[in-house]
Amino acid sequence: MNLHERVLSVLGCRYVDDVLIDAPYEISTEMIAHLNISEVVRGTVRSDLGNTQQTDARYKYAKEAGIFTILPSHCDFSIGSVVRRIQRNQAEFQDKFERKMEKERSFYREKRRSNGSIRS
Repeated sequence: MNLHERVLSVLGCRYVDDVLIDAPYEISTEMIAHLNISEVVRGTVRSDLGNTQQTDARYKYAKEAGIFTILPSHCDFSIGSVVRRIQRNQAEFQDKFERKMEKERSFYREKRRSNGSIRS
């Protein structure tokens, strides 16, 4: 989905009042007050579960205000998992291609042998 489709999907949730596109990296007290933010939610990915130092700085004021929630994700989707899947598929394709080429070589070897024995 593109950005607008994702925003519309989130806005379709009855628990969501608004979505802030292009939000600043750090959430300040001024931003919380000005936009009347009642909750700041952050999802996780397996690769960043342990990166609390960066999360602490980014969401410091939301945590201090008691409006910060981490929503754990059980999905392991990441660039690393995509690369591993591509590499696995590439290896499987290469094996399949090599088996096919070997069968083709065997076929032509047998054909040459049978043609040679017919001529004799």
